[in-house]
Amino acid sequence: MLKDPERIYPLRKGKWEIEGDHVVLLKPKSRFKILRLLWGENFRIHLDERGSFVWNLLDGTLSVQEIARKLGEKFSLEDPLDRTEKFLSTLYRGGFVEFMEKIEGET
Repeated sequence: MLKDPERIYPLRKGKWEIEGDHVVLLKPKSRFKILRLLWGENFRIHLDERGSFVWNLLDGTLSVQEIARKLGEKFSLEDPLDRTEKFLSTLYRGGFVEFMEKIEGET
């Protein structure tokens, strides 16, 4: 899915909370303040154990490949790269993550 998972570094963005051991993503219900007052501020998207594990790794220091390896090791998964890429794509479409590409020679 991603063109080069060894050079792509995901970075979480937006707002989130921790509830117990899980992450809850916060997505504004509207860009208009008056509607948020009527409907409430945010949609609350609860991540499961695997999603929360990955979310906590999205600080821009690990590549997609490295995150997938850690996920596979922790949860004994087959094909963790495919699962990780699908999850990150979903987060990207929701506006919760951005991708940085590391160029050769950068630190």
